Amino acid sequence: MPAPIRVYLDVENTLRVPFISGIQRVVRELSRRLIDNNDSEFEFIPVVYCSYCNGWRRLSVDETEQLQELSLSDAIVNHDIPAYRKIATKLLGKKVKAKVRSHFKRITHPVWHKNLLLPNFEAGSIFLDLDASWHNELKRSSLLPALKEDGVYVVAFHYDIIPILFPDLMHEKLPPLFIEHLNAHLQECDLFICISRNSEIDLLNYSNNQFPDKKLNTTTIKLGADMFQVSEANVTWPLPEVNLRYILCVGTIEPRKNYNLILDAFDFLSGIYQDLNLVIVGREGWGSAETFSRIKEHKLFGQRLFWLSGVSDDVLSRLYMNAFLTVVPSLYEGFGLPVIEALKWGCVTLSSSRGALTEAGGNFVEYFDPDDQSALVGLLESYLSSNDREINKVFLKKYNVPSWTDTVVELKRILNDSFSFQGSHM
Repeated sequence: MPAPIRVYLDVENTLRVPFISGIQRVVRELSRRLIDNNDSEFEFIPVVYCSYCNGWRRLSVDETEQLQELSLSDAIVNHDIPAYRKIATKLLGKKVKAKVRSHFKRITHPVWHKNLLLPNFEAGSIFLDLDASWHNELKRSSLLPALKEDGVYVVAFHYDIIPILFPDLMHEKLPPLFIEHLNAHLQECDLFICISRNSEIDLLNYSNNQFPDKKLNTTTIKLGADMFQVSEANVTWPLPEVNLRYILCVGTIEPRKNYNLILDAFDFLSGIYQDLNLVIVGREGWGSAETFSRIKEHKLFGQRLFWLSGVSDDVLSRLYMNAFLTVVPSLYEGFGLPVIEALKWGCVTLSSSRGALTEAGGNFVEYFDPDDQSALVGLLESYLSSNDREINKVFLKKYNVPSWTDTVVELKRILNDSFSFQGSHM
């Protein structure tokens, strides 16, 4: 029997950042299942790049547990050496870069790294770029050609091209980083696995404009929604009452999430419906100072307007289950995990009609133009003043919850179908 094909998953970004947004959720949910589902066909190996070792290494036991068990409430930042070096060299100047590198190597470089180092990825193996790796120190413009030269297959898990479509809604440093990263993949990648048909179309359109002679190999995969295991005994309810009538919004507070729209709608309706509350769950992100101030300084903040950050999966699941409605007002999404998460818990959902959100929600969600406040207010009023919510909750029982186990099965099928391995899979 031939040896299983090794699939190396770069999970560096998810292990390094002190939060879990959409991409980190996907990395965590897929990785924890892939690690546990190694079989005769594939061996999935999560890896990170160590600049001081000048090579890739397996995860430590602690890192593996962090990747598998990490929740919104207990994110751990793994402060690696490159992060310290970047801060120090920025403060002290480029001339002392060598001294800073040597200093931090002496005092912080873990000896156990050497025991986890891998030789070069073998020919015939697969490098699966699963994470938000445009933030990584090792640039894909140098990595991917080297992998291809060594006979390694390169597969990218593609989320969206939002930094290209909406550069004004991003930190100014992100679009150039992202474009360099994406262009490297467009030139070297054997396969793009896109999280929606919408993200696939955006990718193909961009590639056709930038590299008209390049033929891309793309496919789509359906993400799971079975993320939470509700444990009633461990849930501390974060709101003043359990039976509040509240609208729930989940996602990082940043310009693209369009929170001002729901805040405007709440301001209009809160005076009419005295029992209406708004709950926003998400960390404060880039470019959100004005919106965040609006939330914290709102006259109803802490009374009928609530902001929660770093809640556990169990708490978030209960927030979905008890919500009157979930609203997703984003200007654009590559998929829309809050939509399928809400549907999983039987929560009636109103969503923006942009990007892949209609693809995620299908006919189980009602949609509105995210630039049209009156459209959202009209939808909200139709639910607040009728029994439409109860009728729709019955309809939502027909929703077939997509599972991450199915995603894993589909990923393996895609890899099998996309590459022709002969003999020993080489």
